[in-house]
Amino acid sequence: MDKELMENELIGLEKYRLGSESADSFPIASLLDESFLKDFLEKLALTIGAPSTKVAASIFIKRYAFLAVTVLYSMSVWNKKLNVTVENISMESPEQGKAWLPSFSLKDMTTQDWNGENRALWRDTVLRDLFANNIYPIIVALEKAVGISKLIMWENMAVYLFWLYEKELKENENSNVADDFRYLLLEAEGSLFGQYNLNPLQRYYSEKTYVEESDEQIRLRKTCCYSYQLPAGKRCKVCPCTYVAKDGRCHDGESICSAVRSFA
Repeated sequence: MDKELMENELIGLEKYRLGSESADSFPIASLLDESFLKDFLEKLALTIGAPSTKVAASIFIKRYAFLAVTVLYSMSVWNKKLNVTVENISMESPEQGKAWLPSFSLKDMTTQDWNGENRALWRDTVLRDLFANNIYPIIVALEKAVGISKLIMWENMAVYLFWLYEKELKENENSNVADDFRYLLLEAEGSLFGQYNLNPLQRYYSEKTYVEESDEQIRLRKTCCYSYQLPAGKRCKVCPCTYVAKDGRCHDGESICSAVRSFA
């Protein structure tokens, strides 16, 4: 049964950057046009001070990961399936002089709620529409446009999904939360994510290790997201190169660094 999101649910999702369409929003479907995508990445690179459109593409996927966070939160906590066809989504454009932490909006805010029968089958439709039919085509378009590795983009996505289930929903007592997280990483078939035989998220779910410098258990990334190339020049604390690059830079430039090349 299709229902509208309730006011308290809309307010709850604002934290994950779901909002109303603004005058400077653009339709996500436009990113599947190569000419528009290249122009967009050039504008984004200029706005955030990225040295290349490849770096801009990586940062874009990190921002776009909040769409996945919103969809999975709604699925696991409320048993609601959002309409995330690319034609239904708009996102705020980058604006010079402002940090690009964009909100996104849905034209159709109705949801398809789980009807109480065969939740596993219903969950697969949520994951397929989110990953195979939305995120995967955008990742493919970005790879084609600027040559950024799919490995980097999928890990950018995975990091935020770990954050959602391991931190944001850590205290949530809904049994679906733990079950969905386990399924998403360990059991979901590759075809739910696009043209894959194997689940592209699973490889990033490694054991956390103790890092003395930060005195905490963290899960080190397997790829570098290029954030260190932005004007702030800082590496993520989970960057695999933080503990191997003595001068703070990846010696292999924008390729996957030697520390993690065997992973690729």
